Amino acid sequence: METAEPEQIQLGRYRLGRTLGAGGMGVVYLAQDTKLDRPVAIKKLRRDATSASARGRIQSEAQLLAKLNHSNIVQLYDVLEEDDGIALVMEYVEGTTLREWMREHIAPLREKIGLLMQICDGLGEAHALGIIHRDLKPDNILITNNGVAKITDFGIAKSQDQQDLNLTKEDHVAGTLGAMSPEQIQGKPLDLRSDLFSLGTIAYELLCGTKPFDTGEGNFLALAGRVINEPHTAPQQAWSKIPEPLAVLLDKLLHKDPTQRPESAQLVYDALEFMYRVGEPDADTEEFSATITQLLSKPRNNHWRKVAAFAVAVVVIAGGVWGWSYLNRLEPQYIAVLPAQIEGEAPELTDTLVRQALSSSVGHLKSSALVAFTPRPEESLEAQIKSLREKGVTDVLVPSLECARTRCEIEIQLLDAADSLIRNQTSFAFLPQKRQESEYQISEAGAHLFEQAYLKHEAEQGLMSDDDYQRYLKIAARLDNKDLKENDLKVLGELILRYPDNINLYRAHASAAAKLYVASDNFSHIQSGLAMLERARTHNIDKIVVLELELWLRSYDGNREAFDQLLSKLQALNFPPAQLINKYARFLYIQGEYQDGIKYSSKAAELNPSAENLYLIALNQFGSGNYQEAEKTLTNSIASHPEHWTSYATLGAIHVEMGKYTAAESTINSIPPPFRNWRTHSNLGVSYFLQGRYELALDAYTNALRMAPDNVLPLYNIAEIYLILGKENQAEKHFRKISQITEEKTGIRDKKYRSIALAYLGRIQEAISLAHHLNQEIKDDTLIKYFSAQIFSLAGEPHSASIYIEQLLEQGMGADWFSLPVFHKLCTQPATSKKVTKALCH
Repeated sequence: METAEPEQIQLGRYRLGRTLGAGGMGVVYLAQDTKLDRPVAIKKLRRDATSASARGRIQSEAQLLAKLNHSNIVQLYDVLEEDDGIALVMEYVEGTTLREWMREHIAPLREKIGLLMQICDGLGEAHALGIIHRDLKPDNILITNNGVAKITDFGIAKSQDQQDLNLTKEDHVAGTLGAMSPEQIQGKPLDLRSDLFSLGTIAYELLCGTKPFDTGEGNFLALAGRVINEPHTAPQQAWSKIPEPLAVLLDKLLHKDPTQRPESAQLVYDALEFMYRVGEPDADTEEFSATITQLLSKPRNNHWRKVAAFAVAVVVIAGGVWGWSYLNRLEPQYIAVLPAQIEGEAPELTDTLVRQALSSSVGHLKSSALVAFTPRPEESLEAQIKSLREKGVTDVLVPSLECARTRCEIEIQLLDAADSLIRNQTSFAFLPQKRQESEYQISEAGAHLFEQAYLKHEAEQGLMSDDDYQRYLKIAARLDNKDLKENDLKVLGELILRYPDNINLYRAHASAAAKLYVASDNFSHIQSGLAMLERARTHNIDKIVVLELELWLRSYDGNREAFDQLLSKLQALNFPPAQLINKYARFLYIQGEYQDGIKYSSKAAELNPSAENLYLIALNQFGSGNYQEAEKTLTNSIASHPEHWTSYATLGAIHVEMGKYTAAESTINSIPPPFRNWRTHSNLGVSYFLQGRYELALDAYTNALRMAPDNVLPLYNIAEIYLILGKENQAEKHFRKISQITEEKTGIRDKKYRSIALAYLGRIQEAISLAHHLNQEIKDDTLIKYFSAQIFSLAGEPHSASIYIEQLLEQGMGADWFSLPVFHKLCTQPATSKKVTKALCH
């Protein structure tokens, strides 16, 4: 090794001083820039390393360093070329190498993570320019006296778009064995993830105090064999107290298969930053939540993709932090399929066939979720993309067809919702009469428009007969048009029995079950859907699809344990986070956990500001009695999503409870008749009821009951009318039916209506006990308070009734709500509070 000190050698304006280090190809000197009067480091070719390869390497290093300008990369100042050599003038780093730093420092974990973050930051800059370092190791990381990490020695680095100059041919394999990736040792083509393996060796040694492979036994070949074929020493074995998130990170970085490593240095940085900010894993929940909120609100380019990707790492559920397996995740994709634009003559249902096929293609992709979207008539493509962007959609599939009866030419474009630019496209001919073959062809083509990393293996599914496929397509069209029939669920079930390996049938069945339940409130539809998914598990159906569909159906169920298990499984399988948080927020609403429901629906809306997510925020606000905020949320949402009719129905219900009857009727009546469900009619009936228009109210409630037979809500509403009209026998008949329907049920809503039915049937003690239990189980539920006020009034306990009425009045409920005869009795009771007497009796 060359260590002699030069005798005041002058290179241009630079005066060489002592030797800082030397390697096989060059020597690094400390020098003084006499013009700028600053110290610099000069890397000069050794006198005995003058081959074309060596000169080519240092020239390549100069070219690459010239592209880099980053605080965590040693900066290139100048290039000196002479007849006998070449030298690089670089930033002088006053400090030490990371190798020496590790020997000399006993640093806290947070400081080590901070250093790794800096290395990731510099490496990310190089990777962004397509530069692979290829020799990342502790000796090539400099640490300044102020604790700044700087990557150096890009001597064997290579640009991905650079032609193979065979600069390393003399060495066969370039790099340092202890830091090289398996693919680098084997001489295979490299990508940026090779550097991430090297980063893993650095992180392992820094955190665990030992190397992941070097056990001190064997020679060069033995060590190479271990790196290529044997697992690294488990981080927990090297350091028993390593936090689980960091152990997972090291395992991912050191994976033999580059496709299983994190996709980028930026993603590793995000993970480390989260750990750095949050601290130790046992940090209190409030601190976790505050940190996460801060990170999620951090502005980034390409906002929805990057926020969604980062949220996978930090999303908090049920008071804890989800696992850290996100480190090898793909960025979540939220994909919408636009209706097919068809020119010429095409067979019936061709548009449905194309849309079903492209919707199905999303199931061929990892980390992707389908976002339902139906554009308004005559809406331009530009306006559609704008609407989708507001919904948080990242990718849009746009099909257009030119047909001549027996043959169609289809063009499918994949648009980036952020800028409406075409990311990929394909075109081909298909025969629409051969429907199933065409669907398969279109579905495969749609999936292959996305990056290869997103594609997953899809099992082949058996074809249906032409007649059965036609029946399926007609039901699919009705699903799209929200014109489902009760018998459709039965037909889909029959088709599944005939074709148990057809994934599209299970999707359609679950969708039909959920939509029929929402329309009719008949829980047997949900049970039917869940039973069919059990059948799917015994056949060749994609696991993640089954879990996704079950989670959807379970969001209407009261089984908390089953729901949480599904949520955890889907999260581990890299399902897009906004979809999961949406389901969780809905589940919280059904369980009456409104404050947490607001929290998580807000998180879902941050990731994907869809009408559905905004609606969920308002729904939970409404459930907790925060009428003003719920009204504001829905008003803003309707302005952005003017055809989300469910938002209109809920806004109408809020106006009813606030006593804004004219506004309520106007809002509800603006919903087109085909989109009015039993809840819409029920809300309209309540508005009429509170205005004393009882006959109109009875008609509206009867319409609701006709659409949702045995639904306890319209049954109760009708009973209220009969109480007002003095028809107590008729009222008792409806309360008895409510009691029968809810007798064996354990859901929160069933318990609510059972409590009031029991009270009016004279079973006061049972009603009081159930009401007490509900108030303990669910805080701030408006309906429970309202029923409790009636129950205690019927029990002759005006003081307890007054407590609940006062709470309802304070949250904004109008006095008209207390027009039932049971409340009139309070006016003659001395124990009734003055505030209640003033509001109800004058």
